[in-house]
Amino acid sequence: ARCEREDCEQGATIMSSLSFTLLNAFAFLGWSAVLLITLAGSFNSEHWLYVEAVSHIRPLLLGLEAVCLVEVTRIALGMLRGNLVLGAVLHAIRLSCLSYVIGDDATSVAVLYSWSLTEVARYPMYLLPKSEAARRIRLVVPLATFPVGCAAEAYGAYVALTETLKDKNALALTGSHHWVKVGLLGMVLLINGLLGPTMAYPALLKKGMPVLRGKSGEKRTKRD
Repeated sequence: ARCEREDCEQGATIMSSLSFTLLNAFAFLGWSAVLLITLAGSFNSEHWLYVEAVSHIRPLLLGLEAVCLVEVTRIALGMLRGNLVLGAVLHAIRLSCLSYVIGDDATSVAVLYSWSLTEVARYPMYLLPKSEAARRIRLVVPLATFPVGCAAEAYGAYVALTETLKDKNALALTGSHHWVKVGLLGMVLLINGLLGPTMAYPALLKKGMPVLRGKSGEKRTKRD
């Protein structure tokens, strides 16, 4: 009976590992698709084609964010290494931007490039956990994509918030949705304008700069 229980536990562990591997593979392919669509739209002279592309990838972005929320939950349960607070805040910002910021303007293009490049660089480390090259890429790429994404999200939130507050019809509304929108856009502005440059980015530099300097032999920390 003990052997049967151990076999069942081992089988469950294998199935769980396979499930998360497939989930990571889906996320990697999904973010790669977002990157390619954004690239194609950026270099296409027909603006309406990009607008059409953004409208089609929005459901995909929501699905990919759902995968990220699964990861945040796993971090909270101690099943995955990572910074729980940073992960929760990051994806709250992304969902807010998906709801109120992402559109067909240049700011949205910058945001999509930032997100997709970051994630395409991140998931190979999960798919190839023993690869030092995958880990280096994961630590270095955000040093470039984070400032761009942080600034673009903040600017997009500022524009959306300003337009909302200038709208007399919106100001006349007292419904909860209106104030939720104002609150979420204000949150993006506060976090990206204050906490991002002073707390989040220095933490990324602390991990990424040693890799850029060639110090790859450092021990991995719990939050890598």
